[in-house]
Amino acid sequence: MKLKVEAANGCYDIIIEKNILQDALIPDAGNYAVVTDSNVYELYAKQLDREKVIVLPAGEGSKNFMELERILDNLLQMGMNRNDTLIALGGGVIGDIAGFAAAIYKRGISFVQVPTTLLAMVDSSVGGKVAVNLPGGKNMAGAFYQPEAVFADACVLDTLDSRQYAAGMAEVIKYGYIADSLLLEKLKRNEYEIESVIYDCCRIKAAYVEEDPYDKGVRMQLNYGHTIGHAVETVAGYGKYLHGEAVAIGMLAAARLGEALGISPAGLADETAALLKQYALPHTLDRALLAEAAGAIAKDKKAADGKVDFVLIDRPGHAVTEPLDITTITQYMTGQKNL
Repeated sequence: MKLKVEAANGCYDIIIEKNILQDALIPDAGNYAVVTDSNVYELYAKQLDREKVIVLPAGEGSKNFMELERILDNLLQMGMNRNDTLIALGGGVIGDIAGFAAAIYKRGISFVQVPTTLLAMVDSSVGGKVAVNLPGGKNMAGAFYQPEAVFADACVLDTLDSRQYAAGMAEVIKYGYIADSLLLEKLKRNEYEIESVIYDCCRIKAAYVEEDPYDKGVRMQLNYGHTIGHAVETVAGYGKYLHGEAVAIGMLAAARLGEALGISPAGLADETAALLKQYALPHTLDRALLAEAAGAIAKDKKAADGKVDFVLIDRPGHAVTEPLDITTITQYMTGQKNL
């Protein structure tokens, strides 16, 4: 299966096919370097040229300026020039930091996404958002920089443990709630094929990216569950919660907030909790954690003038973006008002 992203800031193919990486783990990209993490490297070391590979410690904790600088230094030592290609082989952390390195190395070189997690396949590898974390907030330093191509091989998902797989399903559930009620129903019945799910999610994201490549309007809907989710990741310490787990918490909190505000339909939160539980994701709210995370909301990238653009579900399969007062959100999160 193939999809084409045709955005104002970049056009490229998303290739979704089983076993496309079996014989050639690295796409034909001329002179290249690979950024991966220690877990992925262990799985594919025999298929990689070690002299062309930069290996980062696995986990969200590596998505920082120190590791970014290490990538850039290695690219320089390898003699990489502006006609060469950087390949991101791994999950969302690798895609984000490698993409950011490609965006700024010699003012920009080509990069290719080869996602190895479900979350990266359905979400982070598509759309050109690249970034690193700051101590005070997730993805606070970054750029918009589209890849040259995305290669998604569902067979590599067999290497994932159940927790990593579930984290990817959180983003799949997000797509169902914001844009595809039929996908949502398939997930509820547990009747789906993973290749088709990857295709559907990429199709939805491609449409958002094409309409709003710089995330200033409708594309914000892709952040359903992320405003609170990012805050949870920040205060809990990067790595305690996988990104998808934090998004699950954020979606449940957003559903309860939407109901409390009269925007989301009654019962959405209970339905969301049941679906999250079905896919082994966090499905209850830790009030103490939410209260701690409330302070990080004001630092969200979309916060301005005491408000933050907050994504809510007005009906399953359809999202709206509301400019909510940060104090309103934090009152619910800290328990001053009931979620």
